[in-house]
Amino acid sequence: MERYAGALEEVADGARQQERHYQLLSALQSLVKELPSSFQQRLSYTTLSDLALALLDGTVFEIVQGLLEIQHLTEKSLYNQRLRLQNEHRVTGKTSLGEESSLCRLATNPPLGTCCPGR
Repeated sequence: MERYAGALEEVADGARQQERHYQLLSALQSLVKELPSSFQQRLSYTTLSDLALALLDGTVFEIVQGLLEIQHLTEKSLYNQRLRLQNEHRVTGKTSLGEESSLCRLATNPPLGTCCPGR
């Protein structure tokens, strides 16, 4: 009796999966109808059916989720790198401005005895 119950569950799962495949395929066909005809010709029924099957098992969604996480980490890293570089440039800019202003003051007002070494 348990064998029959298990077989019935497998049949029900197969029917649900077939129904879901049909729904995904119908949705994909609707999306394709909105494309220009040159693209519609490239997407055959078999291609759309294979795409619907690929979407069924969830692997694609796991891959996309993983890529999304990688993108967020990369963006965060790049943002932190950008902030670090901006701070370094600010500090370097202040230092070089300070050095430049000191040099300008020295050039316009040299210390006593350094202006004319021959005197």
